[in-house]
Amino acid sequence: MRYGIITSNGVRLTSGSTPLPEGAIEPIPNWDDIVGVPECYLKYSEGQILEKTQAEKDAWDEAHPPSLEELQLQAQEDLDTTDWYITRFVDPSSEVEVPVEILTLRAEAREIL
Repeated sequence: MRYGIITSNGVRLTSGSTPLPEGAIEPIPNWDDIVGVPECYLKYSEGQILEKTQAEKDAWDEAHPPSLEELQLQAQEDLDTTDWYITRFVDPSSEVEVPVEILTLRAEAREIL
């Protein structure tokens, strides 16, 4: 069973079995459109769970800047997911340069860490 729960941050989408928890919102006909959207970018309006507008997302982001821990986790993830570029570059047989945007992303991540 797919349902949503209103939280202080937005709407959390959940899959679970019945009985549904108190306050569960269902059905969610647009589940596939919103399932990957962060909780803080979802809202409940007129009986539907909707993605916030870009202005609403920007306002949320401005009011809730990421903590140092969140920045560090993202920086580590950025390094982890781009390591293969460096490995490929170091391999003498590849002859493929690391894209500038990847080098910039990695430099910014190292500054945070």
